[in-house]
Amino acid sequence: MTTHIVAGYDGTPSSIAAVAWAATEATVRNVDLSIVACCEFPTMGAASGGWLAGDMITPIVDATRSDVSTMKRSMTDRYPHLRIDVEVSTGSIHESLTNGLGPDDLLVVGSSRHTGGAAFWLGSTSRWATRHAPCPLVVVRGQASAGRPDRIVVGIDGSAPSDAALLWAADEADRHGIELVVVHAWDYPYVGVDTNTQQALELTRIDAACVLDRAAELARQRCGATVKDLLVEDGAVNAILGSVRDGDVLVLGVSGRGAIASRLIGSTVNSVVEHAAVPVVVVRPAA
Repeated sequence: MTTHIVAGYDGTPSSIAAVAWAATEATVRNVDLSIVACCEFPTMGAASGGWLAGDMITPIVDATRSDVSTMKRSMTDRYPHLRIDVEVSTGSIHESLTNGLGPDDLLVVGSSRHTGGAAFWLGSTSRWATRHAPCPLVVVRGQASAGRPDRIVVGIDGSAPSDAALLWAADEADRHGIELVVVHAWDYPYVGVDTNTQQALELTRIDAACVLDRAAELARQRCGATVKDLLVEDGAVNAILGSVRDGDVLVLGVSGRGAIASRLIGSTVNSVVEHAAVPVVVVRPAA
């Protein structure tokens, strides 16, 4: 059960959408919402020693505090009974967002301004949080994310991380009283190489169907929502993105792989987060 929701805010459209999504979810879950904003200071040259004078810092902090307070008033007008607090930090956005969070909390951020190679070299809050958040992470992008969800879609592969995502998705579908769609992708990469291609392909499909059947049954045991299973012959990223539509919330599991391996090798989660037009929930299995 979620105990607290934290939303990152920096004034961008995606962060505004993230706060709005977080406020809706906090209302449904009857938990408090914290809106966290970090001051963005200009980079100073070597001539200044890299330091900002105090009379330059104060206006930036005040402007950030005013902006986030306006965001809070907007959410309070929409949800009068929602308890909202704000935090303005002059430190690292990463530390500010995750400080004090536990596994039962929920972190919500807007999608990165950078994608692909730019995200690799410049970094992004969503990518960092995917690797380091101690709780489920929600990455929100734009107006397609607004309002109560129509469906919960979860991508599974039979692993422990995907089981954790499946259970989270089942609870979320129950909470909103909406359909849960369980998606499993499969493909056979050796067509034209193996002399027994047709038989091997069919065995691969049957194995994938068994994985999906198990996941769907686990979801039905977990929740009372309608559960639909979807077996897609395609790569994982294409299958998952092709299964969602406006109004969905997409849920994925992520392993505990280290930060260096995740940055260098990449992952299905990073690719989906960068390209999905709907909110993506990244769930990490309990320790």
